[in-house]
Amino acid sequence: MPRFPRWNEIPEALDLPEFWQLFGDQEHEQLDFKKSVSTDVANTIAAMAMTHGGLLIHGVTDDRTIVGCPLSQRTREQITRRAAECDVEVQVRSLRVGDRELTITAVPQVSDRIVTTPQGRLLRRRGSQSVPLRGEAMARFVTARGSRAGEDEAVSVAEANHFDLDSVNAALAHDGRPGVKRERILRALADLGVARPAPPGPPVVLRAAVVLFAADPRAFLRGAAVQLVRRLGVGPGPGPTTERTEIAGPLVPTVERCLRFVEQHTRTVEAVVGLKRERLPEYPPEALREALTNALAHRDYQLLNATVDVTVWDDRVEIRSPGSLPGHVTAENIRTEHYSRNPRVMRVLKTLGVVEEYGEGVSRMFEAMDRRLMDPPRIEATPESVTVTLSNRQAVPISDQLWLRDFQGQDLTNHERHALVVARRDGAVTPRVLRRLFLGARVDSIIAGAVRKGLLRQVGNRGGVRYVLPEAADDPAAAISQESSARLLEAIRAKGSISTRETADLLGVTLAEARRLLERLRRAGRARAEGRTRARRYHLVG
Repeated sequence: MPRFPRWNEIPEALDLPEFWQLFGDQEHEQLDFKKSVSTDVANTIAAMAMTHGGLLIHGVTDDRTIVGCPLSQRTREQITRRAAECDVEVQVRSLRVGDRELTITAVPQVSDRIVTTPQGRLLRRRGSQSVPLRGEAMARFVTARGSRAGEDEAVSVAEANHFDLDSVNAALAHDGRPGVKRERILRALADLGVARPAPPGPPVVLRAAVVLFAADPRAFLRGAAVQLVRRLGVGPGPGPTTERTEIAGPLVPTVERCLRFVEQHTRTVEAVVGLKRERLPEYPPEALREALTNALAHRDYQLLNATVDVTVWDDRVEIRSPGSLPGHVTAENIRTEHYSRNPRVMRVLKTLGVVEEYGEGVSRMFEAMDRRLMDPPRIEATPESVTVTLSNRQAVPISDQLWLRDFQGQDLTNHERHALVVARRDGAVTPRVLRRLFLGARVDSIIAGAVRKGLLRQVGNRGGVRYVLPEAADDPAAAISQESSARLLEAIRAKGSISTRETADLLGVTLAEARRLLERLRRAGRARAEGRTRARRYHLVG
């Protein structure tokens, strides 16, 4: 997804491709398309204010047709009235796209109080939806909002030479700001939102700045470090220790150093796929990166002496973070709910591109393990800590895991991946085999999903039915007919992106065939997919 634009970066006019390039065509927590100023605008404003703020773009239908919504006096009054009903101050402006005028509403994040809808409901953004909090989740959220975050504590003795200049300038560059010399580093921290302006004197440095950019944050916060340990065996008990070290520094380089430690103390396995010998680390690096980043970014920095602890065992990696789960998040809802205990830290990490979208890190960690058919991460939460455990147990050989990388752009379930592996290994897969593998699972739905996505093809019928890999699944570079390929690529180029339904209508084929054509383009490296299931759209590569 493109970098989300700031309010002052939005021009007065854009052509259609520029509009989609700037905003993207996928709704998310901070972006919502509205055909007009609809009755649910107040709900979206209240939910965005209680999450990370965002933009409402009026004049775009659900199928992403630009119909226009001019900023008339009536439109402005409707928006500001609904915002006032939620007690939120919004900004409103117009944007011309081609020959249409749109209206944009900017909603700020509100972190110092509770915002509800006019009906008194407390909503949060979850993806593109505004969902209510109820019961214990709402009580925990309200309590957390009333607590002062550790990242907001002032650090009175911090000076310019305490900070890593390269790390600060990297954040400034990603934020579209010029680099600074050391004497202006405290002002730069204020620009990044991790120091508080205090004219006429220098800015007051906050603990968030120390966590993100201090050369050695332990000078201000003893627990701002990571304890790395390699233990032999699998437990129970502590087990013999072969190496122990403590590292500290700016947050992003610290994550990289932790990854190197884990890499040095785990295996790299090899397998021959086709004619090539390929290597694969024991644990998916993206899963490790997300777990480590979350541990450092979401830990409780009120706990001054507690460190993040990483332990590498023979069969697993354990990452323990000080403090309970934040806000209304629990171990059960952690994949669908999120709450930033340290929003200043998270904002900078998003600016740096370390965090793509708020709250998606945990899902990416699970998906990285799923893609290799490994056990899902185990999350254990207590009032004192949160521990994420990644196990190296795997359901299929490394050669099959390497082959499955061809399907990374698709939204596949573990069952679908496993069915593909069986079809590849045995030449075909049958419902009977899958029922033995997936006890209690709805095998007919699994097969139907794989067929619908163009990954399996039915051969035979009745008692002799079996499912095989279509040519495209076995050969990612399989050719599409030259005419269909040219028409499809030209359509994507003209529209900016295309859906499966639009492809089917364009080429006069079934949805399943359209999906197969698009996936062949993707595997051939000519298109990329964004979004999930029905919302997935395909864009040109390069």
